[in-house]
This record gives sequence, structure tokens and C-alpha cells, in this order.
Amino acid sequence: MAKNKQEKPYGVTSGGEKLAYALGDLGSNFVWTFCSSWLTLYYTDSVLLAAGMVGTMMLILRLFDGVSDILFGIMIEKTHTKMGKARPWFGASIIPLVVTQLLVYNVPSQASLGAKTVWVIVTYFLLTVVFYTINNLSYHAMLSRFSLDPDDRSKVSSVRGIFAFLAGLLLSIMTPAILNGNGGSKVQAAWTKTALIFSILCLILQAITFFTVKEKRNVGEDNTTEMPHGDIKVGLKALLHTKYFYISIIVFVCTYILNGLVLAAHVYFTRDVLGNADFYSIVAIVSVVSTIIGIAIAPKMFVKLTKRRTLMFGSVIYIIGCVVGLLGARNLPLVLLATAITGLGLAPYVTGIFTFAPDIVDLLEVQTGERFEGMVTAVNSVGVKVGTGLASAFLGWGLAIGQYNGALDVQPASVATAETALIYGLPILMCIICIVAMAFWDIQKVLHQEH
Repeated sequence: MAKNKQEKPYGVTSGGEKLAYALGDLGSNFVWTFCSSWLTLYYTDSVLLAAGMVGTMMLILRLFDGVSDILFGIMIEKTHTKMGKARPWFGASIIPLVVTQLLVYNVPSQASLGAKTVWVIVTYFLLTVVFYTINNLSYHAMLSRFSLDPDDRSKVSSVRGIFAFLAGLLLSIMTPAILNGNGGSKVQAAWTKTALIFSILCLILQAITFFTVKEKRNVGEDNTTEMPHGDIKVGLKALLHTKYFYISIIVFVCTYILNGLVLAAHVYFTRDVLGNADFYSIVAIVSVVSTIIGIAIAPKMFVKLTKRRTLMFGSVIYIIGCVVGLLGARNLPLVLLATAITGLGLAPYVTGIFTFAPDIVDLLEVQTGERFEGMVTAVNSVGVKVGTGLASAFLGWGLAIGQYNGALDVQPASVATAETALIYGLPILMCIICIVAMAFWDIQKVLHQEH
């Protein structure tokens, strides 16, 4: 007789669910990674805005973004529908997100400098502070509501991380090809076509996630009844009184400064330091592939070494890569080696930090008897937005200090020095901060004690 197939425990995801959820992050990165990597170049080289102004504008708006994350996290807590708490918001945000991206990359070329600046501020505000906040926060809030087991969440997050970096790989190949095939980075029509293609891809991939991934937490068998929600003030007080809230924000900010600098600064670095813009795709591919390899290994390392030790080890690896890069900044093979090493070092963070919020949700549930997925997930989003904003600001300010001029075909030597410091110098400081912060992350031990 054939043995009956063993049923998965309720709340443990299937392979199909993991894939469907990961496709959502693949889609969102056709907006987020595209903007993180290429938007500064569009503003400086096509719209011809000053690099320093661009960096400052991005940072200021990302600070607003952090506030909107917290407000929207509270809105998720107050949402109770047949589809759940987070999923309705995710579905509603997809079309506004992709439409706004098209507006961001279509600054009117004949407008005055003042009018262009207003267009840039308004559209960037709508994209990042409003629609991406709703989309990304609700997407990550779904994780602890359809994957109910901590080990399963790590696996879901690993698959998600792989697909997020797969987006980086695709973007690193597709973006230069589309831009160069339509006149180059100084031509508006090239950016319009690129943004349209990526917006369509985002729409399709996120629609698959919305129609496939269903919330399970606190939803009855008929998927129509939502359990009563907790006192938000109690949850907020408990969140602000736990050290893990502050550790999570610090590590998220540092991680996304690293990630943002790697993506955006190499667009300039390969052209101005290595002397060939075509090297960008090679560097980006090495970065993405090495990070994906690291992401695949990370869950096993979490089990053997614990999450805290694995992330601290990743920071040490990243620092080693930066040292190699500083020693061989003008040598392509050494730059590729440095990129591979830093990619491996970044990988544990890409996987591990998105399990911080579910861990904190579990801790607050033990302490208060209630779950606060939306509010706690806002911590992730604040870290992502502020970290990426700081990365954009550091890039803009660094280019300005190096006297970058987007109208020039060849930049002064001071620009190459600034770009090298941004890619290999500043990240060392971020890694040291992460090591210190993770030394205090002992939440699993506390959870066992509380239970």
C-alpha cells in the first residue's frame, strides 16, 4: 500500500506559496532597485540637476517617509477585512505605484529649472512616501500572517531575498541595454521606455502575489472572520520599551546604506574610476550572483551559528572585501574580487533582517497577548527608507564634494577619489556599527525564557 502523504502543519508554506510571495519582491524591485540604482544618474545627467541638491532632496523626503511608515503601520493594525489586514492594501497600491514611477522618470524636458525641481519633489514624494510605503509595508506585513512558523519564515525570506537580488541581476543587464539602445543616459526617451518596461513587469509580478498569497493568521476557516485587534497604545509602548526595536532600525539603516551605495555608486564608479561604463553590468552581475549564493547558504548558518553570529560574521567578510577594493580600485579583477566578497558579506543581512519584525511580533505577543504585525513591520520600512535615503544623500554629497558635473563627458580626478571612498570607505563604518548592534540581539533566548 502506498503511504499517505504527510500533511504540512497549518501555517507552514508550500513551495508554490514561497514562489508566489517572492515574485512580489521581484516586482517591487523593478521600482525600488531601479530608482535606488539609476534615479540619481537620471537626475544628474538627463534632467541636469546638481548632485548635492538631489542627495539632500532624497534624504529629506525619506525622513518624511519614515513618518509615513509608522502612520501606515497603525492603519494596517486598524484594518479588518475578509482578505485580512495587509493584503487589501498591497493589492490597492500596485497600480498607483507603477503609474507614479512613470511620472518620476518623465520630468518635462522643456520646463524651467524651478518647474523641473517641483516636478521631481512632488513625484518622488508620491512614489516613496506614499505609494511605495503602502506597497512595501503591507507586503512585508503579510509574511508573519501567512507563514506562522519562525523556521518557515526564514526559508520564505531566503527565497524572497534570492528573487529580490535576481531583480538586481536583471536590472543590471536590462537597464544599460535599454538606455544605450535608445540614445543613452542623457536622452529622455530612453528613460521613458525603460521605466515603462519595468513598470509593466512590476504590475504583472505583484498581481500574481496578490491573487495567490492568502493571510492565515487570525482568519477563520471560511476566511471571513478576523479576530479582535489589540490596543495599539499598549503595543506601541511595549515596542518602544524593547531594545530590539532600536537594534532593528540601526541594522536596517546600515544595511540599506550599504545596499544603496553598491547599487547607485557603481553606476558612476565603473565609468569614472575604471574608465568604462560597460563594466557596470559585469560588476553588478558578480555582486548579485555572490549575494544570491550567500543567501542560499544563510539559513543553514543561522541554524548552526545563530542569526546574531552569522550577521556579525557577514560584517567581517564585508570589511575584508572593502579592504581589497581600496587596494585595487583601478584594477577590474580586484574590483570584481572585492565585489564578490562584499556580496557574500551582505547576504546574511538581506535574509536575516526581514525576520526581525516577526521575531519582535512574537515577543510582543508573549508580553501583551496581542500581535501587532503592521506596526512592527513599519520598523523594517523605516530602516529601509532612511537607509536608502542616506545612501542617496551620501552619494549626492560625495559627488558634490568631488566636484561632479553631469554635463561633462570626463570628470575631474577628485570625483574618482570621492566615488572610491563611497564604495569602499564608508561601508567599513557601517559594518562596524552592525557588529556592535548585533552583539545585543538575543531575542530568541528571551523568547524561550518568556515561554
